[in-house]
Amino acid sequence: MTDEPKSALVLKVQALAAKLPNQLGGQSWAFEPYLVSSNPDAQNLIDLLMDDVCAKWAASFPHRKPSRDTEQKFIDCGSAILANLMRAQCNKWPTTIGMYRSKDALDREKRYRPEYMTADRVRLVQDCLCKHGYVEMVKRGFNLPGHSQTSRFALTEKGEAELQADDWTFADFRVDKGKETIRLKDAKDQLCGYNDTPEVDDMRARLDEINAKLDATDIDTTRTLTIHDRKPEYQGRKVRLHRVFNRGDFDHGGRFYGGWWQNVKSHVRPAITIDGQHTIEADFRGFNPAVLLAEAGQPIPDDPYSPIVGANAPDDLRDHAKATLAALLNSKTGMTEEPRNFDSARWGMTAEDFRAKVLDAFPMVPAMLGTDKGLTLQRLESDLAEAIMLHFVRPGHAILPIHDAFIVQAHLERELVQVMKDTFKARLGQVPPVKVTRSYALR
Repeated sequence: MTDEPKSALVLKVQALAAKLPNQLGGQSWAFEPYLVSSNPDAQNLIDLLMDDVCAKWAASFPHRKPSRDTEQKFIDCGSAILANLMRAQCNKWPTTIGMYRSKDALDREKRYRPEYMTADRVRLVQDCLCKHGYVEMVKRGFNLPGHSQTSRFALTEKGEAELQADDWTFADFRVDKGKETIRLKDAKDQLCGYNDTPEVDDMRARLDEINAKLDATDIDTTRTLTIHDRKPEYQGRKVRLHRVFNRGDFDHGGRFYGGWWQNVKSHVRPAITIDGQHTIEADFRGFNPAVLLAEAGQPIPDDPYSPIVGANAPDDLRDHAKATLAALLNSKTGMTEEPRNFDSARWGMTAEDFRAKVLDAFPMVPAMLGTDKGLTLQRLESDLAEAIMLHFVRPGHAILPIHDAFIVQAHLERELVQVMKDTFKARLGQVPPVKVTRSYALR
């Protein structure tokens, strides 16, 4: 299976994009409009700087000055921008903040920002902060067919000095609760608007229940995290979750994101504690192939990837099976370059042969290619996750999701495994395999 031929337009766009400067600026994080500083000293520095910038902006009006309400909205917008840039300084990798400049792009995401943060005001404040030397646009954004990136911003040396940026840590920032927890992305993977429906309102209310419990829970680790423990996406100890749907369709996606435990490396998770107690992690073993087999009325083996690689396969061969099946299910065209870095000499077959082996093991997959089956499986996975979390949250137990895996206090291990199996069976008619990983202290 090879990639489909590329059109002249696609080749031209790729060639043009290749000549563009690197837009990443090291790591880049999306702008979080509800971010605030929880440290009074840090917030005082933001307030002082924004008061100064606002005064200079107001002085530019020769006659009628902006109202105090308008000035406050200007200051609040700038405070959110500066909080994002200050938090980026807490990262050990060079990190910029991606922010839109185009009015169309900003208007498309207005549901996900406070009402005062209008497109015109965001651009105005960006310009003022840059004009007065506190912020710089590191890379200008661009929008080409199939290739687009937001503009990248960072504090200047002057901004770092004024805000004493080196003094703050991730713990000095938090996300306010006003953030939209149900998010929809369009076909270009960009946030877009939608109409509230009773179904969406109910989803949001259920997620509020889960977040209320997480807010009231002490989620920690048995040791201090280091730079080697964190993924680049780690942005501090955030606990509130949100759901992300895809392709402009609430039947696609829906996974839960936002918890800091999702952005640490897997070796860290056994060190997580919940309200001071050691934990266990349970995950559906081979969720996607298990669902495909269950939907086809076929028995689910202990390792749902074994139809491809056999029982007790080496982990790296199983990883190839997992990556290849996932790529096929998520491919828009039915094509994939997986398995990547495939050692044909070691495995006695070519990558092409291995792809054919995947399709032979799951004969239902060819009919699913290019149909977004991977995203509809994510909707099923996330709905099961919601039901499992609510089972524990409503009696007062915290539970931490990592897509198709969950972390709970160790004494809840047996209950979690049973609830996962029961919830899966209620939807798909079969009992799935569940794998448990215990806290380091319990091994």
